[in-house]
Amino acid sequence: MNTLYPAICASFCILMVLSNILSAKMWALPLIPLSIPVGLITYPLTFLLSDFVTEIFGARKARTIVIIGFAMNLLSYGLIQLALALPSQAPSQQNAFEAVFGLSSLRIFSSLIAYATAQMIGIQTYAAIKQWTGPSWIWIRSNGATFVSQIVDTVLIDLLYLGWGLNMSIAELAPIMLFSFIYKAFFSVICTPVLYLMLKGRKLFTT
Repeated sequence: MNTLYPAICASFCILMVLSNILSAKMWALPLIPLSIPVGLITYPLTFLLSDFVTEIFGARKARTIVIIGFAMNLLSYGLIQLALALPSQAPSQQNAFEAVFGLSSLRIFSSLIAYATAQMIGIQTYAAIKQWTGPSWIWIRSNGATFVSQIVDTVLIDLLYLGWGLNMSIAELAPIMLFSFIYKAFFSVICTPVLYLMLKGRKLFTT
């Protein structure tokens, strides 16, 4: 029985759900006057996993984990809203819970739209490059697909949430978009050896 795909699927969903929850906290960067959602640290790992699944199992299986991840995010959001609606033993406890888990509907909507669109484009791009390169040049298709998908993800999430939702101007959005894309692109490059190690070690999960 092949246990690799279920393990990757579970990891993908956990990363997606946690990235949205962690994004409730903004991280003030130490060297530049800019704050980013903490979820931005973990979110790019989902693209590493979707690249891995596309490489091993094909684009169809990769699209499946994206759909499952989308559904798990909706489920977690619904359960959190239910927990928020339930009466609390103490007002201070309720306030603390709301401060941590009270994600806005707009943030969730924006992140899910950006996530689903970017992941699907990234998977198709990866598969298309693989048809062109064959089994070689994994780093080209991995980074190429991630760069394309992260441009889509960055533009969509920032335009929908910050631009449309919070009425930020293009002048305000530009440095945030630029930093977000540079970070995600850099993360993709440094994770390339990790993808190679995952591909080499995949037989450990196949029995």
